[in-house]
Amino acid sequence: MLLLTSFFADILLPEQDDNQSTKFYNNFLSQYTSITVTALVSQSVFLHDTYVDTSKEDLDKDIDNIINSIPDGAEYKRKIYKTLCMGSHINPGKTLQEEEKRSFISDLFIQDSKKYNMSNREMIIKGLNTSAFLNYFFLLEDSLKNIYIEVNMISDDNFQLKGSEVISKALKHILEKKSIQNDFFLELKKRSKFFINYQSLNRTWKLLNFIRNRLIHDNGYYNEKAKNLFKIYYENILKIYTNESESLTISLFIDKIDKYQQQIDENNYLIVDDVLENIIRNFSVFIMESLYICTENQAVVETC
Repeated sequence: MLLLTSFFADILLPEQDDNQSTKFYNNFLSQYTSITVTALVSQSVFLHDTYVDTSKEDLDKDIDNIINSIPDGAEYKRKIYKTLCMGSHINPGKTLQEEEKRSFISDLFIQDSKKYNMSNREMIIKGLNTSAFLNYFFLLEDSLKNIYIEVNMISDDNFQLKGSEVISKALKHILEKKSIQNDFFLELKKRSKFFINYQSLNRTWKLLNFIRNRLIHDNGYYNEKAKNLFKIYYENILKIYTNESESLTISLFIDKIDKYQQQIDENNYLIVDDVLENIIRNFSVFIMESLYICTENQAVVETC
């Protein structure tokens, strides 16, 4: 079992002190817990294991009924819109949408479910996984950007950070500025049991950033160029793990990632699932906990 791909709800409890240098960790935890609890609760609503007396088939049917009822509700609101406006002494005028060729969101959603060969319920879970993945991505990006700004005492307006630079620019510079590079990667290795050095961290982030870009800009679709790039980013990670002692770790990683490679090769898209969500979640936690511990230890040494 690989820590990187597993889900654990526990977090490192910060010291209750007024150390301004570790305030970043409390800020991270506040947003992290909000994202995680919201994702956990919302996703569990659509898992049949959550319900004692409900089968997966019955839950699928209930979700289908809700989605199929969307057009009726929308048509009713359209029908009474002008009446409500007039009741508020507002002349709604001509409603342009009524003269256009339009479709209900439920129709397009069902089309996508069929295209991906998934039930509507599974499509909703996919959407929730994707949302959580992006939230964790942006949380780490924003957290490291804020720390970078703080340690350099620069204005937020004067600093731009690309997603691809979160590790190579922001984190790397933070570690150098705090002089904790060696301690950080030792802690990260012990904590993650996966990231053995800077390259392993940076190359994994490049793959995650690439997945994020395909989600944001191409709705998870992979053309031939994107398929080749995914393979390159993936193989660049594997090249780092050459020692025999690392064989089990990388085998567990390959076991999880290979299915995404196969998925995009065969179907031209990647579905964000629990495992991929766990990877970005744990990636963020490993970094922020390691950064907190090293910064806290440094503060203790300086006060001695």
